[in-house]
This record gives sequence, structure tokens and C-alpha cells, in this order.
Amino acid sequence: MENMKKFAIIFFTSFLLYCLVSLISCTYENEEDLLNEFQCDTSEIIYTDLTYIFSGICANCHSESLFYKGIKMDSYDNVKTAVNTGKVWRAINHEDGIRPMPDGLPKLSDCDLNKINAWIKAGLPEN
Repeated sequence: MENMKKFAIIFFTSFLLYCLVSLISCTYENEEDLLNEFQCDTSEIIYTDLTYIFSGICANCHSESLFYKGIKMDSYDNVKTAVNTGKVWRAINHEDGIRPMPDGLPKLSDCDLNKINAWIKAGLPEN
């Protein structure tokens, strides 16, 4: 019986401690409040600032080994050539009449689209 009391006290104390820690760590901030503080920096964007998109997402299907619809996205020169067709911008913006990209994945974030747009408007600088 004594062991049951000890177990109950330890369990109850642990539960209270867990609840207290959970309450203290909760900030009750919603996603909008958090995102309003985020600033999307589109100044001085160069190719290497966007490789997490082109190499990390696009080249999974659009590369030398997976040449898809004539568009390769596995190097600066290939990305530049593809972007200059106008198809890439239309596809990543999910415009009518062209297959939305990235295929099977959600649309790129507004920030990523703004970065790509700024890079295009700057003349596609490599470095």
C-alpha cells in the first residue's frame, strides 16, 4: 500500500510539473503575428541565393539525368536559359495554360516568388 502512495505522489507531481512547463512555454502567438515580423529581403538577389529552390526543388525533375520537357534547372546556365523562355515564371505562379510547378508540391511561398522575380528583374546575376 505504501508503494501505491509513493507512486501516486510521484505521478501527480510529474503531471503537475508537465502542465506547468507546458503553460510557461506556450506563447499563444498565432501564425499571422509571427509572419508579420518576417521581412522578405529581395535586395541584391543573386543565383546562389536561390539555389535552395533551383537545385533543391526544381532539379529533382529538371536535370541532365531527368530532362523534362526541355527544361533543365541543374546549373546557372540551364536555369538562365529556362527562365528566359518565360515558362518558368508562368509555371511557378500557377498561371492558366501551363502545368503548375513544382509538380506535386505546394506553390512556392510569396517570399520565394518575390526573390525569383527580383532576380529576374535584376538581369539574372550569377554572383
